[in-house]
Amino acid sequence: MSLNKCKNCGCEDALVTLPPCPTPGGCPDPAPCSEVFDAQCVVYTGNDIPCDEAVIIPNGTSIADSLSNLSEYYCAQIHLVNGYITQLQNNQGLFDTAFRASLTPTINVNTVAASLANSSIINGVTIIMSAGNIQYQVTDGAVGTQYNTSTGVWTCPQTGKYDINYNVYLTAPSQAAFGWGDTPTTTGAAYTIGVTSPGATGTTVYCADTYTVVKGVYASRIYLTGGTQGINITAGTQLVLRHQNMTGINYTGISGDNIDFAIRRVG
Repeated sequence: MSLNKCKNCGCEDALVTLPPCPTPGGCPDPAPCSEVFDAQCVVYTGNDIPCDEAVIIPNGTSIADSLSNLSEYYCAQIHLVNGYITQLQNNQGLFDTAFRASLTPTINVNTVAASLANSSIINGVTIIMSAGNIQYQVTDGAVGTQYNTSTGVWTCPQTGKYDINYNVYLTAPSQAAFGWGDTPTTTGAAYTIGVTSPGATGTTVYCADTYTVVKGVYASRIYLTGGTQGINITAGTQLVLRHQNMTGINYTGISGDNIDFAIRRVG
């Protein structure tokens, strides 16, 4: 009996294919903290922790007290900020309630006889600004109608403190000789402007100014700026801007001249 002998018996040269890795199981739950410390037993040992000039957490403070200090400090700051916000809401009209009008060029202003009665601004002529002369009139930032363009009366929209201002710039009609100094009036030549209560005669004068014209003295232009600041005015109170020309010279509106009237709540 014969035996077959196998040549090159054994594994052939080749890459061995490995079985796929098994799907790993889920990670086990982490071990819970093995130690718990009372916050009163842990002490902060670093540098003092300030805010502005106040030390919030000093060295040697327990963690529990440190957290309490932080909470009290920031709660106090939030309360302070909320108070400021409330105050702003209550006073939202502050600086957001205002009126301003400007006559540019100005209106014609005829002269009146110089007299004691005419020298008083309560007897002056009310200056009336048209709608085109109003630059703004707002209440709490919203456009309103404080000023009556038919009567020249401004009505206070809110009780508070107000600044009242006016500005006048009037060029003498003739620039050939003395300007306003060419007045034929030897006594009492003046231009007066002021803010009063309305009516045939203003019983209350809030502010006023007078420019005195002297015959034979050079005066190319009349300049007047005035007013009053921080005056208490109750809602519904009415004001007008008046003027009186006793210069002896009829004034004609000239381009570049102006009469300004402004009121703003400041408190």
